[in-house]
Amino acid sequence: MTAKGNKKILIAPDEGIHLPILDITHKVTAESFGGAFTIIEAHLTPGRMIPPHTHTREEECNFVLEGELTLDVGGEIVVAPAGSFVVKPRGVYHALCNASTEPVRFLEIHTPGEFEDYYDEYEEIVESALSEEERRKARAELGGRYGVVWHDERIPEAMTRFGIGS
Repeated sequence: MTAKGNKKILIAPDEGIHLPILDITHKVTAESFGGAFTIIEAHLTPGRMIPPHTHTREEECNFVLEGELTLDVGGEIVVAPAGSFVVKPRGVYHALCNASTEPVRFLEIHTPGEFEDYYDEYEEIVESALSEEERRKARAELGGRYGVVWHDERIPEAMTRFGIGS
């Protein structure tokens, strides 16, 4: 279904470009709304974590669709059940985790948009045959171009706070 100017106004559940390694689907791209925002649908299996990082260019918000998403936003741990919004302000580090035993599904909204390009490039890095060190360097270079700073030094602390890992 489209509105005037052939802008799509309905994105069906099975529509969007799916990135299988990251397990995310582009639902609304910046191109659809003049760069205003990007929306992806993401899944996290139990015990999976998106490591601590900071966005310097985007505000972010998560809306939990199914399951329970645990986040560390600037040092504050929040447990967000289905139906919850979690705001992650620009310049504040955050990490996301599925600390439960059930899968979690959520929307991630970025404003301004065009962050979908980051996900596309990151998917290529993750699926590549690079060594772990080369992958880390490629991720840092990608982050530099998109204003994302990874905080690998916080990973052990985040895992402890989320109650995952060894």
